[in-house]
Amino acid sequence: MEDIPAKELKDYGHDAVKAGLNVVPLVGGALATVFETVFSAPIDKRKEEWLKELAATVDDLCRQVEGLSPEKLSKNDLFISAYLQASNIAIRTHHESKLNALKAAVKNTVLLNDYDESKKLIFIRTIDEMTPLHFKVLHFLSVPEGYIAELNRKQGPNVSTHWGDLRNVWDETFKDIRSSDPLIDVVINDLHRFGFVHIDQFYKASMNSVSTKTGQDFIMFVDGNS
Repeated sequence: MEDIPAKELKDYGHDAVKAGLNVVPLVGGALATVFETVFSAPIDKRKEEWLKELAATVDDLCRQVEGLSPEKLSKNDLFISAYLQASNIAIRTHHESKLNALKAAVKNTVLLNDYDESKKLIFIRTIDEMTPLHFKVLHFLSVPEGYIAELNRKQGPNVSTHWGDLRNVWDETFKDIRSSDPLIDVVINDLHRFGFVHIDQFYKASMNSVSTKTGQDFIMFVDGNS
C-alpha cells in the first residue's frame, strides 16, 4: 500500500480555522491552543490510526482474494462507498468492538457476494447506532446455548444446573450489568427495531436463539473471521 498522504485538502481548512482564532483579540492564542489540543489533535490521531488499520485490512483482503489489488479496489464503487461510510463512523468512536465491526464490514463488502449492495450499506449504517452492549446482547441472544454450555463446563462434570430463565444465564456470565437493568431492554428493543431479534424485551427470550435471519446475516457481516 502507498503511504498515507501527509496532508489532505480539508486539513487546509483546519489551518485556516486555527489562524482565524489566533487573530481574535486578547484570547485568540488561548482559543487556538484549545482548538488544537482538545479538538484537532485527537481527531487527527483517530483518523491516522483508522487509516492504518484500514490499510492493513485492505492488504489482508488482497492476499485473501486471488487477483485482487488496491488498484482494482480503488475502482470498485461499492467498496469506496463502504469504506467512506465506515470511516465517517470510525472517526466518531473509541470503542474497539465498533472499530472491529467496521473493519470487518469493509472487508466483507468484498467477500460476501451473496449480500446485495443495499444490505451491506444498511448494515454499516446500523453499526453507527450500536454500542458495545448492543453487540454483546445480540451475540448472547443469537447463541445462548454456547453461553449455557460454557457455564456448565465451568461447574464441572458432576454438577448440573437448571438455569430456568435466560436472564439467569446472563447474570452468571456478565457481572458488569444485570439483566434487570433497564438499559438491557432498551438495547433489545433497538435490536428488534433493526430486525435482528424476534423479541423486544428480555423476559420474552427463550433458551434458544431468538435472532432473525437478518440478525444472523449482520453477525456474519461484522465478523472479522469471515
